[in-house]
Amino acid sequence: MLLGAGAAVLGHPAHSVAMLANMLARKGEKVRKGDVFLTGGITSAVMLKYGDVVSGKFDGLGEVTFTVTE
Repeated sequence: MLLGAGAAVLGHPAHSVAMLANMLARKGEKVRKGDVFLTGGITSAVMLKYGDVVSGKFDGLGEVTFTVTE
């Protein structure tokens, strides 16, 4: 089992968005409405293989599960 927490992303995922906004500001750019952010991985990468079952539980959002079939 592999566990992760949002705090693994610079202490909180919002910190990575703030870092991006600051970096863009230094270049005279800014974060715009509708921009999509991937704030960073909360676990290391894992190679999946046939038959693996993956489940994610997200506080306040629910759970998603899938099985690798191909």
